[in-house]
Amino acid sequence: MKPWIKTVIGIAIVLVVFSGVVLYLSQFHLDFSQDFRRIDGYENIVFKDSKSSQCFRLFAWGLIKTGNVDGFEDHRNPDGKSDEYQLIVENANARECDIWQVVTSPDGKRILYVEKIYNGSGVTDDEQVNYKVYSMEDGTTITIYSGYRQYLLVDWK
Repeated sequence: MKPWIKTVIGIAIVLVVFSGVVLYLSQFHLDFSQDFRRIDGYENIVFKDSKSSQCFRLFAWGLIKTGNVDGFEDHRNPDGKSDEYQLIVENANARECDIWQVVTSPDGKRILYVEKIYNGSGVTDDEQVNYKVYSMEDGTTITIYSGYRQYLLVDWK
């Protein structure tokens, strides 16, 4: 066998193994956007699968499994009367979606919220879930994670 063929096969094997490791660690919660790095304290945002109780944190290729987090709070079904919820609905362009969770950052300057967007096309219903951070200081919104039917709980420690 020619040396260049061995090299190509070797590279292919390494790529397959690396891809397998990434998929295993992320549990298929992939998102290669790096916008979350612009958020101060993003490393304290915790995602949790309610079915398996597995916790995840933001990483370069999406979410990566972590150990369980003590004191994880469930922020589902926010009170429509809370100031944070009203601020999100009024200012974060979240009028045409369902706000599923609302969490204030520990410093009180940002709001992490989860929006579910339903795009009923007739044949199938698409459900996109976006995890966003709204800055109360400058009014900007950054999507930190997004996925098709990725219903994860969030908390900001």
